[in-house]
Amino acid sequence: MSTRPTLHAPALLALIGGNEDRLTPGTVLRELIAACDEGRSASPMAAPLQVVVLSTASGEPDLLWSQYEPAFRALGAEPRWLDPRDRDAAGATDTLDAARAADLLFMTGGDQERLVDVIVDTPLHALIRERHRAGELAVAGTSAGASALGAHMPVGDLDEQFAGPPQPLHRALGLMPALVVDQHFAQRKRHARLLRLVSLDPRRLGVGIDEDTALLVRPDVGLQVVGSGAATVIEAGRASDRREPAGVIALENLGFYLLAAGTSLRFGDPAVPPHLLRVLHAIAASASLRD
Repeated sequence: MSTRPTLHAPALLALIGGNEDRLTPGTVLRELIAACDEGRSASPMAAPLQVVVLSTASGEPDLLWSQYEPAFRALGAEPRWLDPRDRDAAGATDTLDAARAADLLFMTGGDQERLVDVIVDTPLHALIRERHRAGELAVAGTSAGASALGAHMPVGDLDEQFAGPPQPLHRALGLMPALVVDQHFAQRKRHARLLRLVSLDPRRLGVGIDEDTALLVRPDVGLQVVGSGAATVIEAGRASDRREPAGVIALENLGFYLLAAGTSLRFGDPAVPPHLLRVLHAIAASASLRD
């Protein structure tokens, strides 16, 4: 692949913590579509936003499609269903044609291991990354779909507790290779799990997203948090990790940031303090990195 810089900033990335209102539809999906539409032609003759709903992670793809299809239509978008169940299907011509025609790829919840096992290192994975980096394809993931966007991801109950021997790090799709993303964060009390993952790879920022909440990242503009909860960011680049006797683990000099819904951090805004500007740069720049 060419190492020449891209001419356009990468497109929007959205991390959604799961259980977003898709029946009304609610704030998260409305703000996602609005962010994707920003910068598009305001002409009434403009084509509707083309949304591909990728349900590979789900064990109930028909049910999810029956909810997302009317939700996206109600928001003025044109949805299409994509559900490759094996790696051959992820390289099929009709699958790639759907991804080429999309303005937004929306990855549903379910099992992030299944999603990654089917998609990673396939022609579909390569096409998603290429079109996203060229600024042509926005990508959103909810629940399992959000965790799959990072460098590696939490998997299974063995990672729920901080104590015990470290578990292997599970590779994700790497669209945001500077991040490790967890979801259903406050509701399932996953702070210890994310701390554990960040301690195993302190080069990455840990990002936990609450339910019905989204972190919308536009790499050339900034980020905003929308919905009803918060995004938690854990920075361990300067932390020390000490394993004490009797199973005590000490993580010192951590950065911990709670970004409530309504937070908006933009480049060039003099009101953004330096410590938050550093976090903004790390998250926004992650969309332009290669894992």
